[in-house]
Amino acid sequence: MTTEETIAELNGLIETCKNGEFGYRAAAADVRNTELETVFTRYSKQRGQFAKSLQAEVERLGGNPEQSGSVGGTLARGWMDLKSALSSGSAAAIIASCESAELAAMAAFDWAVNLDITGQTRVLVEKQAKAVRETHARLVRLKAEESEGSKFQKTDE
Repeated sequence: MTTEETIAELNGLIETCKNGEFGYRAAAADVRNTELETVFTRYSKQRGQFAKSLQAEVERLGGNPEQSGSVGGTLARGWMDLKSALSSGSAAAIIASCESAELAAMAAFDWAVNLDITGQTRVLVEKQAKAVRETHARLVRLKAEESEGSKFQKTDE
């Protein structure tokens, strides 16, 4: 894989991470319970850090790093906001939206992990891919807990 191809793939992952950062921030703002707000805020910060690390790697490779998310990510956040408004900040609806977005992130990272990327770039992508899979697994558990009637601590809003 050429350096230019690696940079292009990393820039795609940066968009994915920025989409996640903004998406989880929106989820934290929309959800009406403090436990999930904390979880989503933490994932938003994590994805922001992932993007920064990937941007630094693109620069190290001599490229210009992507600075924003994708149009698709913006549309997905709009859809999440609409679902949240219609469901009055329902935890189930917001968790489901996050899980769906996390599936897309997992696919992007799984694709990148299977490319011919080497060295510290591979280590970085594999580490982030593992964290994305762990996040997805946690969202699946949260969705199951919500459907089983687990009560999350509600906020006053």
